[in-house]
Amino acid sequence: MCGRYTQTLSADDLADALSATDATGGEVRERYNVAPTTTQPVVTAASGDGPGGESGTAAVAAAGGRVLRLARWGLVPSWAKDVSIGARMINARSETVTDKPAFRRLFTRRRCLVPVTGFYEWHRPKGTRRGQPFYIHRGQHPGVGPAGQLLAFAGLYDVWKGGDEPLVSYTILTTGPAVGLEFLHDRSPVVLPSAAWDRWLDPGYQDVDALRSLLAPAPAGVFECYPVGPAVGDVRNQGPGLVEPIELPPDADPRLAPAETPPVLADPAVLAAGAADAGPARPAPVELGLFGADAAPGAATVQS
Repeated sequence: MCGRYTQTLSADDLADALSATDATGGEVRERYNVAPTTTQPVVTAASGDGPGGESGTAAVAAAGGRVLRLARWGLVPSWAKDVSIGARMINARSETVTDKPAFRRLFTRRRCLVPVTGFYEWHRPKGTRRGQPFYIHRGQHPGVGPAGQLLAFAGLYDVWKGGDEPLVSYTILTTGPAVGLEFLHDRSPVVLPSAAWDRWLDPGYQDVDALRSLLAPAPAGVFECYPVGPAVGDVRNQGPGLVEPIELPPDADPRLAPAETPPVLADPAVLAAGAADAGPARPAPVELGLFGADAAPGAATVQS
């Protein structure tokens, strides 16, 4: 899953890396501990359905129709009675996203990119409540996107109009564990390679099977990870000190312990069926296998 992340790039840097028009009004802040229900930048197609009515401007057309806008993390569906439901909808499972009423319509019409510079996950051995946080950030895989820290998570967004002003909110899609992160969690956020951004954002593209083929765990080389201190557990804490690496004793480092690797549901046919017994595999559309070959065999790079 993804319940806490970092976004440390400026609006200008995000707009440049994502080829988007900045409609955030100078409100993007460096954040080392992004928590649910906070307002963060996302990228959508220029549809005119959010604050600002960006559709049709020359600037948007010049940027390829992408808009960097602010949205609240935790999806508030357009039909919701109030915004409280958003705290429970920060993630959406890729395997069932086209089945759930809250997400089904959005998957075909309101897809977005969630720019991040890393995220946190906690290793919790069985029988323990207090976990060891790890910081997971971009690795060396060449298919991720422009050089730098940026990762683009797959998201869905909606616009709720039950208040005084329209509220844009979003959820992050999750899938099976990324290669090399199995020891941390059995879920991970979906990372989209830059070659897939146009197709993902285009509301006119509605080939559900082709889109679902993108929702696979990240291959080797996309992520690197290392342990960090417990301060990130408090949402009030911010600052670069949260991502400073720490050393763990060898007997307390889960990366050094042998463990069974859970199956990685990377087969698009399995994802499309939402179960391991999906039947005969169907070939994925070639043009959407955009991560290409793994950067290197084995696990994600583990930093000490």
